[in-house]
Amino acid sequence: MKKFWLAACAAGALTAAPAQALEIRVDPAPLYVFDLAPDRGGVDLVLHNILVVNDEARTQELTGLRVDLLKEGEIVATARVGAAALLRRAQRVTTYEQAGLLRAMDFQFHLSRNLHEGEKLSSDATLEPGEVLLNTGFYISASILPDTARVVAESAGGDIGVASIPVSRYQSPNHYRAPVDGRWLVFASGDAEHHHRWVVSSEYALDLATLGPELRSHTGDGTRLAQYRTFGLPIRAAADGVVVAVRNDVIDNEGMLRRPDESYESYEERVAEGQQAILLSGSGFEAAAGNYVLIEHAGGEHSLYAHMRRGSARVRVGQRVSTGDQVGEAGSSGNSTEPHLHFQVIDGPDLNRARGLPVVFEGLRDDWIAMGGRHLRAGDVMERE
Repeated sequence: MKKFWLAACAAGALTAAPAQALEIRVDPAPLYVFDLAPDRGGVDLVLHNILVVNDEARTQELTGLRVDLLKEGEIVATARVGAAALLRRAQRVTTYEQAGLLRAMDFQFHLSRNLHEGEKLSSDATLEPGEVLLNTGFYISASILPDTARVVAESAGGDIGVASIPVSRYQSPNHYRAPVDGRWLVFASGDAEHHHRWVVSSEYALDLATLGPELRSHTGDGTRLAQYRTFGLPIRAAADGVVVAVRNDVIDNEGMLRRPDESYESYEERVAEGQQAILLSGSGFEAAAGNYVLIEHAGGEHSLYAHMRRGSARVRVGQRVSTGDQVGEAGSSGNSTEPHLHFQVIDGPDLNRARGLPVVFEGLRDDWIAMGGRHLRAGDVMERE
């Protein structure tokens, strides 16, 4: 019988129950849910990096990976991927490795601390001794709030590895207010269909921008930053805190705007190339943030205000700010396709090692639905009371 495995890392505690043959690591952990239907109890969660490790002396063949959500010991939801899906995911990881993306995106995969000496990634679901299967994203939802996620590695002969990870609805020690004035649309959030949810460092981030009366984000043909209603609008501190980092010298990237005669497919391909170049520049998520302000709050939480307008920062490192103080202006620097504010709360000051945390704003005006006490979703219109 193997001993219990317990480790801690900057992204959270990793826990595993006694395994039969394989060790399972999950990072980050513990796990936090996102509201699907707050009035009805619906939630979902993403397990970002599941590593199935063959630390035995013989080959192990995986036939599936299963996640059970439990409430007080009873299963309330379950999801599974089979051997074919595991093979595709392992091959995709191999492609990332060959392209250098695993190293460049260590803020996402955390292999610098999760892959131990002597271990190597597998390109399929057959694990030789010392090989590791990396499943980079596993989605599951439930109709009630679970307290545990049980990750199970399956084989033809039965379950051969188990890990149990705590699940909760994150409770912040801070009181956050909307970081913008007036009415803003939530373009992207922690919804699973949006890109943020699948990135550890920005899992629950919000992309915010304003629209005109015709429900467009810009006037004219949208090829100039000055045509965008959000460009240059004030950005405000969401809570009391101390400024710990400022970047103010990155150009606003007008070249990332969509051209009037450009198909969506062509635009998407061009943007993907630009985003990959940013990520491979060497500074990871920090480069993607462009100009930003990072504020430390109680309990080690930090709020990030990213893609700000070049030269617009109004605060300095070490400065104490109060809720509502202006910290800069909205821009389109870094990995930004048009002017907007990227706002998120993270659990530490290192943009490449911290994990995103769910945030609930206080003092939002109810519109056609109640806005208080819940996670914002794409399509919500937010405005302070």
